Order: sequence, then structure tokens, then C-alpha cells
Amino acid sequence: MLKAYKFRIYPTNEQKEFLIQTFGCVRFTYNTLLKHHQQSGGGKSKKLTPASLKKEFLFLKVTDSLALANAQQNLKRAFQNYYQGRSGYPKLKLKKSVWQSYTTNNQKQTIWLKDDLLKVPKLKQPIAVHCHRPVTGQIKSATIMAKNGQQFFVSLLCEEQITPLPKTNVTTTLHFSPDQLVSGSDLVFFRTLCQKNVENKLTKAKRKLEIKAKSAQQRGVKLSAAQNYQKQKVKVQQLYHHKQQQKKAWMDELSLHLIKKYDFLYIKVPHNIQEGVFTLTDWQHFLVKLQYKATWYDKKVIFAAAEKVI
Repeated sequence: MLKAYKFRIYPTNEQKEFLIQTFGCVRFTYNTLLKHHQQSGGGKSKKLTPASLKKEFLFLKVTDSLALANAQQNLKRAFQNYYQGRSGYPKLKLKKSVWQSYTTNNQKQTIWLKDDLLKVPKLKQPIAVHCHRPVTGQIKSATIMAKNGQQFFVSLLCEEQITPLPKTNVTTTLHFSPDQLVSGSDLVFFRTLCQKNVENKLTKAKRKLEIKAKSAQQRGVKLSAAQNYQKQKVKVQQLYHHKQQQKKAWMDELSLHLIKKYDFLYIKVPHNIQEGVFTLTDWQHFLVKLQYKATWYDKKVIFAAAEKVI
């Protein structure tokens, strides 16, 4: 069974330069193949591949060849989704996008994780990683991601054996709750999500941001050039991110708690959702977590309205 682990990584300046360069090469390969497909009308008369691109664009030779091959596979998958009606027509990847990423495969132990160090192909020295939980199983691939070219992460896809949880022979029905996310008459108690601390910090930070914005306007300085405003803006963004991660971690704990307690979880699909502390998006994300954990641990999630076992 495949399981993903996501960690924060801390590359050196030299390693950052290589990773950002790889993002660019992968983006260039994807966009070039997409343009070629558009110009040729999807025909197979002139097949373009990452290998053939390397002959024309020598700068592609310095990067990970598997990353370029995966860019080609991602484009192929994007067109498959488009033709099968699951998504829109593939778009060009932009350099200004908040997130940049590339995926490489583990061949003959070219990717390994040991003592909070991550080794990836083409990098001589391993990257420092904050490994907050143990990784079991065999690493199949690694996806390196960067947010605004500043914060770096890795997602490791591993193949491992997951032991099913003991059977409880207990069934429950779950409903969406705008205040608690999940409600049910026979639910085993689980701690509620408390975000008052981060919400108070966020309120104060946003108030400071407004004050700094007014100050910059009074001085005739554009917000993009106002250093104090930009610094405070980053603090607000970090608090928003922390709040979201806090909620995500809580939903992970809650979903695992329910999977441990119940063998069958019936989900009552709501027709009209009244949002509160939790939104429809939160509910959908929670159901995704519940479903893949049920698959891992041999439990069943059943949608009552659709009468379908996932």
C-alpha cells in the first residue's frame, strides 16, 4: 500500500539554487511539450520527448532526468483527464506561481532518509529535513515543493504494509456540524478544536497591518515598497497558515480516532450546509482523510444518500 509523508526541508543556499533551477527545467519541459502538442494538433508525426529536448537545450542536462520524465507523464495524465471530462484543458505552468514542484523516482537507493537528512538525485550532499514522524516502508518517489521560493517541503511516497486495526463491530452515523465538524448521537468523545489563541493573535496582527497600511498611504508610499507593511503582511500570512495547519492536524487526529472506534461509518450527505467554524471545504477534506484511513485499516465508510461503500 502507498502512503505519503510530508516534511519541511531546509536546503543550503547552493541546494536552493539547484532546486529552483530544477523547477525551471521541469516547467520548461512541460510547457514546451504542451506547446508542441497544440501546434501539431496532438498528432504523433513528430514525437517530442525530454531526451530529444536535451539535445537542443543543453541546460536541461544538468538537472534530474527523472524529473523531466515525470513532467512528461504529468502532461500525459492532464490530457487523459481532459479527454475523459475530469478536468479542463492543460494550462502552461507559470514561473510566478506560489508553488513550484518536481517529482523524482527512487532508483537503486538514489533517494534515502536517515538521521534527519534527505538524499535526492543530482545533489552531492543530503538536505536537512525536519522529520517529525518515522517513515516506514520503501521510498518510491519524492516530490520537492517550494512556496514562493522560500519555504521548501518534500512529500515522500512510500510502499509499506499497514496492519489492519482490531475489529470493534460498532457502527455510527456521522453528520456535518458547523461548530464541531462532526456530530452523531453515539459518538465517542473527542476533544474539540480550540483556536482562540491563534485567532486572537491573528486579529491583533491584522489590526497592525491596517495601521501600517494607513501610515504608508499618509506618507505617499506604495504598499509594495513599504517595508514595515510587508513585514507585517508576512506575519499575518504565517498566522493564517498556522491556523490552517492546526485545523488540519486536528482533523487527522479525529479521523483516526473514529476509524479506531468504529468498523462502519455511515455518512449522512447534507443537502444544505450552514457554515460556521467549519466550512463545506473542511467537511470535504475531512471525508477524504476518513476514506483513505478506512482503506488502510480495513474499515468501511458508507455514504447514506449515495448508498455506496467507498
